Amino acid sequence: MFMRLLTLAAGGEARFTWSGTIFIALIYVVATVPAALSAAITRRWWRWLAAAAGALFLMMPAIGVFSEEIGDVDGLSGMAWAGLVAASVATFATVFVAPAAAIWLVDRLKGRAPAATPAPSPEPALAQLG
Repeated sequence: MFMRLLTLAAGGEARFTWSGTIFIALIYVVATVPAALSAAITRRWWRWLAAAAGALFLMMPAIGVFSEEIGDVDGLSGMAWAGLVAASVATFATVFVAPAAAIWLVDRLKGRAPAATPAPSPEPALAQLG
């Protein structure tokens, strides 16, 4: 969806194909599976390395599609540029959000709560009263 908005903002013709949509979905699945698997087996910091690797993997096709879809931007209006920048930011945000979302989803499915801050101990307050 963001790539279609990007194409429209750049003055291009937005095309939709099921094969392209399925390919994009498969690329995202392939990129997020290592992060999800590492999150399933551990809560240690290195699972974020798998998420970073997935984001880097997604960056390559994103840049390729981006450069192909944008084309010539000469003569774009200010509004078109604003749309182009907004769609670009949204598109590239998904590259980083998808692997992190895979880790978040696995944590929720396994019933792992986010790390909570411990409640303050009442002992110091009681010591001041005594």
